[in-house]
Amino acid sequence: MKVLTEKKFEVAWNNFWKRLSNIELDFNFKEEELKEALRTASGALNDDTGISYPGGLITHINITLALADKIYETISSAPFNVLNIDKKSLDKVLLLMHLSKIEMYKVNDNAWEVERRGLNYKFNDELKGRLKFGERSILVCMDARIPLTEEEFEAIRSIDRKSEGTGSDMYESNLSLIVRQVNELAYAFERERYKTEK
Repeated sequence: MKVLTEKKFEVAWNNFWKRLSNIELDFNFKEEELKEALRTASGALNDDTGISYPGGLITHINITLALADKIYETISSAPFNVLNIDKKSLDKVLLLMHLSKIEMYKVNDNAWEVERRGLNYKFNDELKGRLKFGERSILVCMDARIPLTEEEFEAIRSIDRKSEGTGSDMYESNLSLIVRQVNELAYAFERERYKTEK
């Protein structure tokens, strides 16, 4: 399993915390507690995703933020500036939408699955309810007393849409559209990078 070095984690953490501070959400979290949680949090269950390792979650979040910055730069200038995406909301959603994975994944104790299938993590069966990633991240926001607009709520839930098979995305907000695309691009990038690093 890949390991994020302490130096790389510190760079990732500083970027994450700075972005959280820039949108004034740092006061909603206990800094050291969140830092330690993200130090060990995986971004996915299995190796071939490229983010199934301690620190994989913060890596994924930072990649989505970097991609979103580039896309926002493009869509906020003519002739694309008709989409009206609020940058603060975009950053807020991307910083918060995956935090549920901190508690939803736990280290896989089945050595055979880890060695043969690359399944480094498994779902935490001790959690109550059948909440999906986005739903549980919204619960994290509620617990941290972070208010969400309707569009932010919808955009955080967009992580669950693929598994729900809900059909048309015709009426979703532009924020949800960008968030979904940024996540898909980040996942594709991370998968390809993993293949080249093997």
